[in-house]
Amino acid sequence: MAEIGYPVVGDMVYSNGKNPFNVEGQMLHAKSIEFIHPTTKKQMKIEAKLPEYFENVIDSLEERNL
Repeated sequence: MAEIGYPVVGDMVYSNGKNPFNVEGQMLHAKSIEFIHPTTKKQMKIEAKLPEYFENVIDSLEERNL
């Protein structure tokens, strides 16, 4: 992402050490994941909301673009 001008927030390697939001770790999130359970062979789908601090960073970025 950094190569095209959009580094991942919290990525200390490809963002040249910049961390303007003081987050720990890269802000990467999987909204959902699907797989076949290895034992039951049932289709599994797990969904997760964004952590609150992700929402706060997104809100801050959206405000800057207004």
